[in-house]
Amino acid sequence: MSRPLDRLLSPSLRAAALMPAAVLTVHQLRYLLAFGGESGQELEQEGHQYLGALAAPIAMLVAIVVGLFFARLAGARRDGAAVEGAPRRSFLRLALLIAAALLALYCCQELLEGMLASGHPGGFEGVFGAGGWWAPPLSLLCGTVVAAALRGARAAIRWVASRRRRAVASHGRPAPAPRPRRLVLPRPVPLAGAAAGRAPPLAV
Repeated sequence: MSRPLDRLLSPSLRAAALMPAAVLTVHQLRYLLAFGGESGQELEQEGHQYLGALAAPIAMLVAIVVGLFFARLAGARRDGAAVEGAPRRSFLRLALLIAAALLALYCCQELLEGMLASGHPGGFEGVFGAGGWWAPPLSLLCGTVVAAALRGARAAIRWVASRRRRAVASHGRPAPAPRPRRLVLPRPVPLAGAAAGRAPPLAV
């Protein structure tokens, strides 16, 4: 596997590429849970029309990450390419870290919308008011999903690479030479040979 592709598939870049989709999911689910069927109208009134233009680039970014994952998986299947070592953080710590980042990004997004978009409440009310309290549990949920996706992709690549290495080792090992059988020859009878082992005594 080439070094540029290794850098593109590093865990940090994979997590960063998935963050926009996770932030958008938190934002949209927060309004959906707070306003139900009127969430679309509420989003338009508060100046969220720009999110429709961001949906296509975010979906393309997720598709690129998925494509690079399958490219790494194919490389592991082809030549048993090495993958990252042991994870630096536990799964729970990784999920909480991603969840905290998602919540921080959501708060920054809502604060900027309160300052720039007409009709959007500002300050604390714009972030956590009118159903905004859904943001922390949704951030935790999406953070867990992203962490599970990252760890699952890493485990899949390691499993395919290990199977490839075992297959190469088993096929490359020379077959052991067969051991010769021990031959047991029958012991010949003395009188059956050309000369007897001992002549009869002479007569006196």
